[in-house]
Amino acid sequence: RTITCTNTTTTTTTTLHQAAATSDDDDDDDKVAVLVCPAQFCVPADYVSLEARLRDANPSISSFRVTPLPRTEWIKVAKSLPTKAYLDGSLECHITLSWYFQAMEVALRQIMQEEGPNRRICIVGHSIGGWVGRAYLGGLGRTSTAIERLARITSLVTLGTPHINPESAWIDQTRGLLRQVETTPACSSKSLIEDRGIQVTCVGSNALKAKVLSTDLEELVAVTSYLPLLGRIQNVQGDGIVPTDLAFMEEPARRIEVSTTLVVDDGKSEEDESTTTTTVEEKIGHAHVLPTPWKLLDGSAPSLPLPSNFRWYGSEGVVEEWAKYVV
Repeated sequence: RTITCTNTTTTTTTTLHQAAATSDDDDDDDKVAVLVCPAQFCVPADYVSLEARLRDANPSISSFRVTPLPRTEWIKVAKSLPTKAYLDGSLECHITLSWYFQAMEVALRQIMQEEGPNRRICIVGHSIGGWVGRAYLGGLGRTSTAIERLARITSLVTLGTPHINPESAWIDQTRGLLRQVETTPACSSKSLIEDRGIQVTCVGSNALKAKVLSTDLEELVAVTSYLPLLGRIQNVQGDGIVPTDLAFMEEPARRIEVSTTLVVDDGKSEEDESTTTTTVEEKIGHAHVLPTPWKLLDGSAPSLPLPSNFRWYGSEGVVEEWAKYVV
C-alpha cells in the first residue's frame, strides 16, 4: 500500500536567520524535541499516531510531548463569558488562556530538565493550538518564569490554524484573542524569524469547498465553519473547518498548501493470484478525531476517532510534507 500527498505547494522565503538555524553548530547532536499544542478539547491521547508517523518521517526527533491538558481545562474559558471584555470582543490572552500557557511551561520545563537547556525544541500547533503557541512565543502569556526565552525553541509548525481574524467575519469567535495575536508585532513571522531565529511553517489544506446544496457531509460542515469565519462561502476552500484564506501567516513564514492524498492498494486475488491495483484520492481535512467536550468524567480519554479514510495533517503521506521543517 502506497500513500502519497498530491497537489502540494510550498512557498518559502529564506532569511539569513533561517539559514543560520539549519546550519547551526553541532553542539547538541542536531536532535529536536517536539511539543504539540493541541486543538480545542483534544487531549494527548489523540496524538499518539502522529508521534509514530512524525518519528518515521524525521529521525532527528529526540522526544515527543503533548501539552498536558485534559479537556476539563477548557471549562476555565467559561470564566470570561460574563465579562465586559467578552461582550466587547477584547479578551486578552494572558488572562483567558493562562492555564494553557502554564501547561506549556510544564512541558517545556520537563524537556529542559530531561534533555538539557540546549535541546532544540519545535512547537507543533494543531488548530487553535497553533495561534496559542504563536501567542506564547510572542510573549502574550506574560508569564513570570519566561521559559519561552530560556528554552531553545527553534521552530513553529502550525496545522490547520486560523491565523487571521478578518473584518468580514460574521462574529469574532475568539472574542478578541486572535486579533491580539495578529496585531502584536512580537507575534509576527518577521519578528519570530528575524528577531528570535525561529523557523515558522504554516500548513493548510484547500481540499474542501463549502456547498449549501450538497449531499457531502464535509461540504455542509464547511459551510457552517467558513461562513462565520470569513463572512462568505463563494470560491472558498479549506480543510473543512479553517478556510485556506486564514490558514497562513504573512511572509517570511513558510507556506505549505496540501489538498489530497493518493492511496494505492495492490491487492492479490485469492482465485487466480492476479494483482489488482486500486487508486483512491482522499481529501485532507482538519482533524482525525471528533472532539468530545461532554467526556468530562474522564478528561484524558481519547476523543472519538473519525473513519480511517478521513485524512488530516497527521496522516501518512501528509506528515512527510512538513516533518522536514521540524528542526
